[in-house]
Amino acid sequence: MKWNFWSKNQENAKTVKLPKPREMPQALGMYLVTRLNQNPDVIWKFKAALLPREGSKQLFAVRIFNPVAVSDRNVRVVDYNSLDEVPDLILFQGTYDEKRGKVELSRPGAGPSAA
Repeated sequence: MKWNFWSKNQENAKTVKLPKPREMPQALGMYLVTRLNQNPDVIWKFKAALLPREGSKQLFAVRIFNPVAVSDRNVRVVDYNSLDEVPDLILFQGTYDEKRGKVELSRPGAGPSAA
């Protein structure tokens, strides 16, 4: 039995913990309201699942979903990849640059919109 709990083994070194879904960042909500003409009373109830881009701490792939619809379907969304199993629950997806505030979102299957 190996008791070197302070040293990482190869299995733990390869797993990357993704951030949990969170309240939608201000820039994403503003983009939905101003560019995609969404109802501001509705979109602020949505959540955002972010996936950090490799090599960057400010650039993310983002998926926006309605937590009520997720709950109604008894789906557990713990990170960005959880929505792979239920693509019909993804309302918008795209990219988000947190540092510059640049957002590109579109409905799934519609392709990125011009920002």
